[in-house]
Amino acid sequence: MGAQSAPARGLRDIDLRGQRQVIPLTLVAALGVGAIWLVDVSTGPEYGFAIFYLIPIGLASWWLGRYPAMIIALLSTVAWIFAEAANRVSVPLSAVLWNGLTRAAIFIMLGLLIDQVRRERTALRSVDMHREESLALVAHTLRRSAGEIEAALPDLANAPALSAAERDAVLDLRRQSRNFNRFAEDVLEVGQLETGHFRLNRGRFDLSEFVATLARETDKDRLQLVSESDPVWVEADPERLRTAIEHLLNNALRFSPPGSTVHLTVSGRDARARVTVKDQGVGLARSHLGVLFKKYGRVEIPENRERIGVGLGLYVARLIAEAHGGTITASSVGLGLGSTFVLELPLAEPLH
Repeated sequence: MGAQSAPARGLRDIDLRGQRQVIPLTLVAALGVGAIWLVDVSTGPEYGFAIFYLIPIGLASWWLGRYPAMIIALLSTVAWIFAEAANRVSVPLSAVLWNGLTRAAIFIMLGLLIDQVRRERTALRSVDMHREESLALVAHTLRRSAGEIEAALPDLANAPALSAAERDAVLDLRRQSRNFNRFAEDVLEVGQLETGHFRLNRGRFDLSEFVATLARETDKDRLQLVSESDPVWVEADPERLRTAIEHLLNNALRFSPPGSTVHLTVSGRDARARVTVKDQGVGLARSHLGVLFKKYGRVEIPENRERIGVGLGLYVARLIAEAHGGTITASSVGLGLGSTFVLELPLAEPLH
């Protein structure tokens, strides 16, 4: 038999721990039923306490499962019948028993429904964990393959007598390998950021100079930077912040017309450092703003269908910004009118 995956082991361990706690927690739920019964009996017929029996039934179903919930449901039915018989001596016993059966049906159906929701939630969580594990394996494989392609490209590019078509093919291969590597890095970054298994290696640096360097490295011809004359100091992890800003820059360049200019602004005021990226691209509708920064969030319109990614870049950028105590927002006048993205970070404390 193959080795069991980490998510499967984790869920199995949770189930085993839960099974050891079923009997004592069922007894606690039964004591809850007893407490409700005592109040029900002591208050008389003018107060209806049958609704409160739903509380231990619901809790038992959600936390303990179907069979403990059925036990608590039947116990609640018996408790209600005894309380009803004691409080309403004028009501025939047959009517009390019939009403008790209707209560039993309600209690049991509630327990079964809540248990079904719990089971489906557990199954979805298991599927999600397996999906993330599979994506991580794919990401590692893609990153390794992209590294091998990158290592072989210099020899291909330096080969003698390459035709123009062959040279273009080599450049396209390099571009695609970098795309594969970026996707792999995004998947692995998401896993670390979502689980909290990362550490920010903060350093103090001038955000204006930092963004200027990124702009030159990304596309010095199309990225136009305007920044304040004074330094804009931040304390951040430069590698992770580089990832976040690169996603904003590449996103703006990808969805803007070829040759158009993307405007960058770096500023600092009100204790916040801001990086503003304004493009002349396809723009956004109001309904798109709630999707952009979600995991696998994709805005599909006819103008960008061929350029759209998997929906991880802006999500990664948002997680990185939030890990630094910052935010990322987007705005647009409308479709076809460009978009503006703003990354905000806390300004660093001044040095004394």
